Amino acid sequence: MRFHEFITEAAAGKTLGGFAVTPVHVGQSPVKENAEDLHVGDPVVITGNVEFNGSTGEIAEFGRDNRFVVVDLYNHGRQSFHSSDVSFNEYAGSDDEEAQAYDRDPAARDWNLEEALKLDAPQKSWSRQDMQDYATRIKTGTKTKQDRFKPIIHGSNIKAITKDDGGEEWDLDDLARQITTPPRAILGTNAKMAKSKKEGAITYDLTLPALSGIVVDEETGEFIEITTCPGAGECQLICYARKGGYVMFPASSMSAAQALNFLVNHPQDYMQMFDSEVKRTKALADKNGIKLLVRIHDAGDFFSKEYYNLSMDVARNNPTVKFYFYTKIGQVATDTSVPPNVISQFSSGAKSREVKTVDLVRNAGKHVKDAITLDKDMFRGLFVTDPKGKYVKDEQGRTQVKSPAAWAQFKQTLASKYKIDTDSIITYDQMNKIPEGPQPKWNVVVFPAGHGDIGATRLDVQNQFLMFH
Repeated sequence: MRFHEFITEAAAGKTLGGFAVTPVHVGQSPVKENAEDLHVGDPVVITGNVEFNGSTGEIAEFGRDNRFVVVDLYNHGRQSFHSSDVSFNEYAGSDDEEAQAYDRDPAARDWNLEEALKLDAPQKSWSRQDMQDYATRIKTGTKTKQDRFKPIIHGSNIKAITKDDGGEEWDLDDLARQITTPPRAILGTNAKMAKSKKEGAITYDLTLPALSGIVVDEETGEFIEITTCPGAGECQLICYARKGGYVMFPASSMSAAQALNFLVNHPQDYMQMFDSEVKRTKALADKNGIKLLVRIHDAGDFFSKEYYNLSMDVARNNPTVKFYFYTKIGQVATDTSVPPNVISQFSSGAKSREVKTVDLVRNAGKHVKDAITLDKDMFRGLFVTDPKGKYVKDEQGRTQVKSPAAWAQFKQTLASKYKIDTDSIITYDQMNKIPEGPQPKWNVVVFPAGHGDIGATRLDVQNQFLMFH
């Protein structure tokens, strides 16, 4: 049985003879031939387990008596296995082109088990009862730990209806109507993006729900959960797009859901709208003598290869506009066919398998631009604060460094930890005073307040170190 056929059976809920974990290739990693070859961090597919059946996870730890623990990265659960539970990829030496392509392609390998919607979106069907139960937990404030990473639906978007028997239930038809309403526009801007106006550019961006979102399969009427950030790892615990203005207001979360629903049900229409809005915004920017920058996602990620390719087609169709994005998908961050007007950066907090993919490219001597979120402990004593520990900002709303000595010490710490040249470390403000060069050179530090996103768009920025996110 081919591996992809094996997974399809597992996803269909068929019993394959007890619990099993099947090792999966990552990049150029070797085939695992026996249980002794497995290591912490190796990705596996769990089958024959009712709760985790067909899920992708990775080995978290080894214990006594040939047992090991797998963390299921989709459901965020843990499962203990024995070495005898391991089954292995049966097509490793096959000449079958389809099987080999499946092994190489993460979009086919572990981003999706069901492909009802377009773009091979990684998805999971929700029954109406699932939706009713989840809506109840949202409305009553009884969400569980397992709900922490589920799609965000604002309680105000959920309405109650009275049934014929006098009881109440949630109006899922109305919720579906809201989600399937086409977005009026898909390009927007936010406070951080607005800072770029002062720096000679205006930035617009696309927004999808962070981590996951609920859509409606418009052919069947079924509710579907889409995994929008399949490469997200530890960043899920602190995701900035799962709090604040992204989720505080009913219109914000619903507009993101509408954009995702439009994308996966009508991808060609979505891309035409994207292209038209870029052209219209570019004409307005040109009229006002300002540069247009387009960020693909301030929330969400390229959840499939097809979606990524279509987005790059829009960039190619607008060669005088600079596009950029952050991603946690290794093969996207290392794509050498990216259009010349697109800049990518690999964002910290990705799953270990995505990090390994990027490391393989780096080890081959190729540069990959990083966006690294710094731990607060690294810069806690760098800035001027008031007695309550809040940053004291200058007239421009920027955080202020305590002293040149404090900045010099921070640079030494940063250079030592990330093995970079101290002289290459500059602040965001310093970067804006330097004409953009053609090659990676600078390691730019973005302060917690007052700094924008221009560094993400520059060719001469080797890495960004973010003190916020």
